[in-house]
Amino acid sequence: MWEEKLIELTKDEAYEGSMMKKSNGKFGMIKSRGVESIEIVAVELKDFMPVPTDKVIAQYKNIDEMISDGWVID
Repeated sequence: MWEEKLIELTKDEAYEGSMMKKSNGKFGMIKSRGVESIEIVAVELKDFMPVPTDKVIAQYKNIDEMISDGWVID
């Protein structure tokens, strides 16, 4: 699905505030990344800049589960 280099970058650098993209073309932003949870929220464009919303679009137990579902850092 994604190149190994992008997967490794996601594991190392995807933290709160990171822009994310999904294999189906959706975009989101990590709202929180804790030891046992990751939450991704929807974004909307304001003045051509992506801004996080309060709408949670995905939740995962860990980074591997998130990547397996198709999310990587943008």
